[in-house]
Amino acid sequence: MAPMAAAPPAPSPSRYSHPPLPPKSEKDKMLAGEPFLPYTDQLVDERTLCSGAVYRFNSLSNAAVQIAASERERQFEYIIAARWIYSRPGERRVTGHLGGGINVAIPFHCDYGYNISIGDNVVIGPSSQLLDSGRIAIGRNTKIGARVTISTLKAPSDTKMLKGSKGTEIAREVYIGENVYIGDGCIIEAGVRIGNNAIVRAGSVVVRDIPADCVALGNPAEVRQFNWKD
Repeated sequence: MAPMAAAPPAPSPSRYSHPPLPPKSEKDKMLAGEPFLPYTDQLVDERTLCSGAVYRFNSLSNAAVQIAASERERQFEYIIAARWIYSRPGERRVTGHLGGGINVAIPFHCDYGYNISIGDNVVIGPSSQLLDSGRIAIGRNTKIGARVTISTLKAPSDTKMLKGSKGTEIAREVYIGENVYIGDGCIIEAGVRIGNNAIVRAGSVVVRDIPADCVALGNPAEVRQFNWKD
């Protein structure tokens, strides 16, 4: 019997490997809840553009000029839809969401706009700040009082890691359910979830989740009363 011919050498694995993925941008890391650098050019530019859109919305308060409600809605929708963002090649476009019947008092502030989702009939009081490095979701029929701050950046646990503008941050989603009341001057910290039908009394600092159907108050906010229905 003739000797069997040797099998051809196996192709190099590199011939079948996928091309390396491009490195994540700091924006991609921010949206994914990973440590990110907030003072890179892209994020600084986006905050600057958002600030301009917010300024135009807040300027509608001029008492000498009668502004139609439809124009106020259009200007606010412009902030949340982030139409001023130019997506980079391969980058997914991110936009917020607005329901109907929303009333937002001025002045108002947010960082990016596109990380905000607001349900129907929501009311947001004057001088409120939605610091939306992470997603902020507000359910329908909820009322946010005056001077409320919602932050999505985690507080550092180790000051040795602080590097000022060269340090990283981590963003965490804040979720506020339906039919919720947030009193004046409250602070809601990153990663908090507030359940449906909850009441958070004025001046409270919310650092942990608040369950549905309850009343919470204090610094830090604690549940003081449940409003369960039979």
